[in-house]
Amino acid sequence: MGEFPDGTEVRWHEPESRPPPGYLSYSERKPYVVADTLTTLSGPTRGVVTLPSHLDWSGDAVYDLSRPGCLASMYRVVLNEAATVEDLRAWLSGDLLVRLWPTLWLPRQLRRRWEERFPELAATRTDAA
Repeated sequence: MGEFPDGTEVRWHEPESRPPPGYLSYSERKPYVVADTLTTLSGPTRGVVTLPSHLDWSGDAVYDLSRPGCLASMYRVVLNEAATVEDLRAWLSGDLLVRLWPTLWLPRQLRRRWEERFPELAATRTDAA
């Protein structure tokens, strides 16, 4: 509680510490795109690639796929930001995705949606744990 110089009393209220009932976080509401099949994902598997700005607007969208960290980063970006199945087909490889899956840091809802469609992805994560 405080006072203005003219004597007006001011009461401070603590903000709510919990979200309102029914609140969903952005990652739970985001419409993640999931491929129809892993075999149609035929993106690059080597070399240096530059993602289009609708997928990576960081200003540093160049990925050297020979570097494991860059490869994983590119896959994470594409999985998070793909707007269409065509984005997935153009930039991901099904074989590489299966291999990388257990190590990718992904939002829970994105991971759940992909693993529901492709149980083989869930199995690789379980085997790696």
